[in-house]
Amino acid sequence: MADDPHQPLSVEEAKARLQAVAAEATPAAWVRENPWDAVALAFAAGLLAGLDPEARRPMATALAQFLSQELAGAAKSIADDP
Repeated sequence: MADDPHQPLSVEEAKARLQAVAAEATPAAWVRENPWDAVALAFAAGLLAGLDPEARRPMATALAQFLSQELAGAAKSIADDP
C-alpha cells in the first residue's frame, strides 16, 4: 500500500484495502476481539427475550445504546488501522 498517507491509493491498492477492512467488519470478528462483551450481550439478549413486555422497553433501549457504542468503536478502530 502507499507509504505516504497523503498519496492517493491506486485502484488495486484501494480494492485490497477495502477487501481487508470488509473481512474484519463481521460479527464473528467482533466476537473474537470482544469475547466478554459478546457473552454479556448474549446474556442481556436472553434476559430481554424473557422479560415481561412492559419491562422490555427500557432494557431494549439500554441494549441498543450499548450496541451502538460498541459498533461505533469497532468501526473507528477498523478505519484507523493503516
